[in-house]
Amino acid sequence: MTHYEQVLNAFHSEMREFHPLPEGLERQWFKNSVSIFSLDIEPLLFDEDTDNFINGISDAAITTLGLLMNLSYIKRERSRIGKLNNIIGRDIELNATGDAKRAVKEEYDSILAEIESRIHKQKQNSF
Repeated sequence: MTHYEQVLNAFHSEMREFHPLPEGLERQWFKNSVSIFSLDIEPLLFDEDTDNFINGISDAAITTLGLLMNLSYIKRERSRIGKLNNIIGRDIELNATGDAKRAVKEEYDSILAEIESRIHKQKQNSF
């Protein structure tokens, strides 16, 4: 059986820097990843009482779920950096459109392309 911790480890292994994240947030990203995977590739049955996938899942599926979680993390970082770099007040406006936004966007696009490729490879052909 595949355990929730295996997917969480795959998620953490994809991150360059690790800042402790709230357990509830990671859990929600996991649930979102399972639903996206189930919609795009194949249904996954997850038992929340035991934190196990009922029929087990492949290593490719574990990695894909970790990447989907990482995409959620990068979306959050992109939003955070956008808010930090755009300070608008009554008498002042500061706009930092430099490397931080570009780097996060490049990482987001890279992860998105990798996820799309993995999803495509895992879909069953119907010839």
